[in-house]
This record gives sequence, structure tokens and C-alpha cells, in this order.
Amino acid sequence: KNILLYYYIFKVMKKNIYYRFTATILILLSISSFFIGFIYGENSAGAGGLTLGDFPTFWKNLQIFLNNDITTALNFTNDLDSGYKSSRTPLLYILHAYLNPFVENKVSFFRSVFIISLTGPILFYFCLKQKFKEHDNLLLILISSILFLSPYFRTSSYWGLEENFSIISLLFTFLFFDKFLSNNDEMKDKYLLFLTILFSSLCLYFDQKFIIIPVICFFTIIFSSKSFTLKIFSVFLYFIFSLPYIYLILLWGNIIPSQDAGLRGIGDKIYLSHIGYASTIISFYLFPLLFFKKDSLFILLGNFFKNKKNLYFLSLFFIYLLYLLIFYDYDNERSLGKGIVHKTAILFFQENYLQRIYIFFSFFISWLILLIYLNNNLKDKLIIIYFFLLSIIGFPILQEYFDPLIILMAFTFFGSKLFINYKNSIFLFIYLSILLISSNIYYYNLIN
Repeated sequence: KNILLYYYIFKVMKKNIYYRFTATILILLSISSFFIGFIYGENSAGAGGLTLGDFPTFWKNLQIFLNNDITTALNFTNDLDSGYKSSRTPLLYILHAYLNPFVENKVSFFRSVFIISLTGPILFYFCLKQKFKEHDNLLLILISSILFLSPYFRTSSYWGLEENFSIISLLFTFLFFDKFLSNNDEMKDKYLLFLTILFSSLCLYFDQKFIIIPVICFFTIIFSSKSFTLKIFSVFLYFIFSLPYIYLILLWGNIIPSQDAGLRGIGDKIYLSHIGYASTIISFYLFPLLFFKKDSLFILLGNFFKNKKNLYFLSLFFIYLLYLLIFYDYDNERSLGKGIVHKTAILFFQENYLQRIYIFFSFFISWLILLIYLNNNLKDKLIIIYFFLLSIIGFPILQEYFDPLIILMAFTFFGSKLFINYKNSIFLFIYLSILLISSNIYYYNLIN
């Protein structure tokens, strides 16, 4: 018996050492790849480049705020002839113009944004440490390092783009908000509440689609057991922080600047086909997280089909499919964006009818993944519904709208409980590594 016990202990220790060694290697690979990508000017999302992609437009926008006072520059954002082009508020340009001492030179500017972006994975680690308190530090570092694998986080980090600032604000928001909810000291509550509202509001100002973050925080505060005084205080602060954006809406006559509103079709029509594309992109990131559930994938599938209510939700897809077959003019729609499924459809098939079969089948699988993942979690369902509503009001729909946002949300603001271990964490790392490698190959061939 003693020999068997020692053998069992030896196997467990050997397995644990193997997992820890593998995790350490993967962490080092992710960090080194992030720096190597910066040195060699990687463009894994297609939006990078000194003369191509989004940076030339970003740099022109920045010059407007560098060369004019704030009032004049803000008026330029509503002038179709000014050359200003962005779908986001100008807060980031204002901050760069007045607080970033490295904006006069493009190379130094790239370095400054890269250094700021390095805080993202660090903040993500602290978020994980706060939410998954009992887990091994190395395991949490491994999970946090997946942010280094995001093609969109990397591209924004290397080419001075806008996206990472909203991600950093999201992570700061969760840190302060989670502490606020668990705190019992009223004096400290006010401090944490102020920081929560400040950073959640910054999420909106850096990227309007992140409005879901202040919405989650606001309603959680209102329906929490916190004092009435704190709830009134939160209403007051959110109102104060919303005033600059209300001014911008009045200036633009829309929720985004006038020129970009026309280009993106905001308010022009409803793009119901985007629900399917959004589901494929969101489910792409939620699929590996199914292995973070308490039950195995087979048990999850079995439980899903046992519940008759889920079959009703599944039937909604076939109603949606009928709509697409009758009204969706796939052949004549621009092939811009639409995410990984649409891109692979074009790569795999030349005939449009085969592309449609592949895409519609992917819509069904994605819908199934979403329903299994969300199960009976109302909070997560409402968040996904928000992303669906967001996807249908403008064109195009791009994968960058969801990467790495969905995974960050799943580990922070989502309500579904996740169970982290080395197996599922390493699987997630490899899964996202394949995405990164594939993205690099795809855009390298496309550009060259």
C-alpha cells in the first residue's frame, strides 16, 4: 500500500511539475513574441503600418489637436472638410496632445503607446487574482498572458492605435468595482465608487461600444445593498461624467462624428445579417471557455438538450435562417469584415452558394455554442443581446470589435462561473496562439 501511495504521489508531483514547466515556457513565449512583434512591426490585424492601415488617419486627427485649441479642434470633428475621421470621441487625442510628451515624433509615439499597453496584461492578472483568489499565481499569469496573443491588442500596441485604452480602462474599472462591492468601509466605499465611475466612464469615451461597462456598473450599484447615499452619489457622478458626451452628441447630431456616421451607416438601416456574424465571432472566443465550466462538454450538451426551453431558443435560429434565405442579398453585399467565418468561407470556397452554406451552418453552430455557454445566466444573456443590438446598427461588423473584449468580459464582468486549471488554460493559450499565427499569415499574404 505504501509503495502504491508513494507511486501515486510521485505521479501527481511529476504531472504538476510538467504543467508548471509548460505554463512557464508559454508565458515566456507570449511575452517575448509581444516584444519581437513590436521590433519587427507586426501587423496581425491588418490595421497596422506606417503608411497603410489606421495610423495615417490617427496621426492626421492628432495633428488637429496638437495645432489647435480644444474648442477649435472639437469643431473640426464635425467638419466634413477638416480631414478628421474617427468613430470614437476625441478624448484620446486630447490626452495625447496635452499629456504625452512623445507625440512630436512617430517612433517615440509608437514606443509610448507600446509601454502603456504593457499595463494591460498586468492589470488583467490583478483582476484574475482578485476574482480567483485561491488559484495558483502561475496559472493566473498564464491566463493573463493571453492578452499578448490578441492580434488586435498587439496591432494597437505597435502602431499607436486607439483600442487598448478602452481595454485598460475596463480592467481598472473591474479592479475598483469588485473591491467596492466587497468593501464594508463607507469612507473607502466613496473612494472606490468614484474610481469605478471615472474609469467606467472613460471606457465609453475611449470607445462607445464599451458603454456596456458603465451600464453594468450603474445597475449593479443601484440594485446592490449599498447605502442610499452612495446610490445617489453614483447617479450624480455618472450624470456629471456624461455631460461632455452629451455635448458631443449635440455637436455631431449623432453618437459618433458626422463623417464617420455617414460612412458606417449609423441610423440609416438595420443590418440583421450582422447578428449571425456577431454570433460566430463571439462564440469563437467563448468556445474554449466551455472547457472552463464545472461539467464536461458532453454533460453540458446532454443537459442542454434535456431542457425543453433551450429547444425553443434553438428554434429561433431557424426563424432567423428563414429570414436570411428570403431577404439577405449575400451575393451583392460588400465582403468587408464579418469576422473569421466569413474570411475562411472566401478562402475555402469560390462559389457564392457554397460560401453561404458554410456561413449559415457556422451561424447555427455558433448559436448552439452561445446557448450552451450562457445556459440560464440572465446577466450574460443581456450582455450578448447588447452586442447583437450593437452589431445591427452600423456597417461593417469587424472581429476587432470583440477581440479581446469577449474573453476579458468572460473572466471579469460575466456572471457565468469559470473553473480554471492548467489543462484548460494551456488549451486556451494554444487556441489563441493558432489564431495569432493564422492572422499573421493571412494579413502578410493579403498585404504582400
